Amino acid sequence: MDYEGVEGPDGVEIRAPRDDEYRTCAECGGDCLREPGGADGLGMRIMFVCPEHGVQNIVDPFEEQR
Repeated sequence: MDYEGVEGPDGVEIRAPRDDEYRTCAECGGDCLREPGGADGLGMRIMFVCPEHGVQNIVDPFEEQR
């Protein structure tokens, strides 16, 4: 999978897939907003959220590094 660099919290570069399909709302087809998030023990994740329909996808930017 091809990735792009995205600036995350505290200026840390995180990577997200270049394929835009994961950024599209399954309900309305609109563009989702990118929201970085994390949790203790789970690491960093990027959520793609439709303002009308909620979370549509969650991407682990470090998936290839495991």
